[in-house]
Amino acid sequence: MELSRRIIRSYRDEGAPNAMTTYPAQSSSALYQWLSSSVQKMKISEGAPVVKWLQDLRLTTESECMSILQGKSVAKESLSIDGRVLHTKKLKDGIDSIRNRAQVANNELSKLLRKVEKGRWKHMKSSGLWLTHHLRNLLHEINSQIPDPPMRVYTEEQSILAECSGLVQSTESIQDGVMSGAAKKSLLDLLTKLGQSVSALVDTVLGVQVEALLDTLDSRISSTHCLTSSVGHIINLGLEGEYMCYIIAREGGVQRLFELCRSDILEVLRAQCLRAIATLCCVSKSILELEEANGVEVLSDILSAERYNEMVRSEAAGVVAQITSPTLDHYQHINGFIENMEDLIRSLTALCLNASSHEVFLLGAAAIANITFMDPLSSDYLLQYHTMMVLAQCSTLQKAESLFAKDQIVTVLANMAQSTSCFDEIVSNDCLSLLLTFLNIRPTPKLTEAELAACERVHQKSAIALTRLAKDPNNARIVVAQGGEHRLVQLCKDSAARNGSDVVLVAALAALRKLVSTCGNSNLSSLDMKQLVQPKIMDSYLMCSKHSESFV
Repeated sequence: MELSRRIIRSYRDEGAPNAMTTYPAQSSSALYQWLSSSVQKMKISEGAPVVKWLQDLRLTTESECMSILQGKSVAKESLSIDGRVLHTKKLKDGIDSIRNRAQVANNELSKLLRKVEKGRWKHMKSSGLWLTHHLRNLLHEINSQIPDPPMRVYTEEQSILAECSGLVQSTESIQDGVMSGAAKKSLLDLLTKLGQSVSALVDTVLGVQVEALLDTLDSRISSTHCLTSSVGHIINLGLEGEYMCYIIAREGGVQRLFELCRSDILEVLRAQCLRAIATLCCVSKSILELEEANGVEVLSDILSAERYNEMVRSEAAGVVAQITSPTLDHYQHINGFIENMEDLIRSLTALCLNASSHEVFLLGAAAIANITFMDPLSSDYLLQYHTMMVLAQCSTLQKAESLFAKDQIVTVLANMAQSTSCFDEIVSNDCLSLLLTFLNIRPTPKLTEAELAACERVHQKSAIALTRLAKDPNNARIVVAQGGEHRLVQLCKDSAARNGSDVVLVAALAALRKLVSTCGNSNLSSLDMKQLVQPKIMDSYLMCSKHSESFV
């Protein structure tokens, strides 16, 4: 007891080391040194228990110090970053929740409209109340997601509530399951107006939420993790349909993404931004936004710059392929496209040549193929940079083994064949043999539906290319010498060989007739060929399209 008192007095006079301010590996050593010096000053014998305790203390680590360090709070900056990521997720979840509520309300509104149109007045009152219930749930969800909504949202909400009250009054006025013609028309008008009000409100609210999500696309205030999360949410929203793509584009999403691409960000994030742009550019509004942002010039710079890796350049090629796709309803020339066409074709040709994977090659080839539809001037640049030679060489490699890649190659070939100035380039790279190889691809049951459709396109475009090239007698003789006419006859006669496609049938008939007209009638020894060439093309088409069995 006396020893403890003496040690405590020494602690008060001199002060012991503070374990809270030392590292765990150092605290025991420091405490040991202080106690040892205190024991020596107090002249305690070596056999005393306190000396044994001091010896054990040297090998002890204070677990309390470890617990204190492990329990320290994380930096405020980390919490702020996580908070921003959670904020973007909350915005995305809020958009999904509002859309789901709106879908339920619209479904109930459609059911009620059908009932009124068919005069099914039974349970009309309960149906009206049920619709009102769903609309109030929608308004509640909107107010929970946007606590401080803009005035226009509040105004539209009040309009819907007033129309809901009118709906309830109208359904309660139905007596004995009967409603007059004037009352029916009034109710239909009310429901139509209610539907328009709901659509306007949802459109406004989604715009507000999307605008808030786009505000996080600022590299100056958001971390890479937060930016990645935001762009990922934009991609997911764009994949939900053209309507969300339109909303995002209307709120300036495409321009925001291009601004992010121009800034100093990680390559992975730049590639993700380009993928988001490609996702959004399925609607005309997005392409208009791309034009305002000088998007074609930005894409050309990315494709031409060696400082960007293959992943970034392939995503840029994907955007080019999307905005030039001839399948788009708003297919049109894009501002800045002609000015940057040469750079685009040169860069895309190099991308296909050096592509390390099938996906990269496919994106580059698809972009080139779509460009050939945009302007005849593209053929000159294809010749200048030997694009057809590159594609023909790649056609035998693993990166171009899929039917989808072959579809893009034969598209370029068929479009180049429109110009006689390209014939020498095509023939010198043995593309006639390549076309016959494509014609001989067999559709099999193992192929998926998408692959079968691609196989049909390869057959059709190969036949079209042969038709165009057969204008030159030398080309026609080469095709005949390699037995091309026999495969064309088979595609006409055998429905299974062309997977039952009448489009392939028409293309094969046209190619066969062009070969015969160019080379003469000396090759009409086959009865099947005579049946396909001598009658009018419509008669030949009707004959082959009606019979599925093979006559070859």
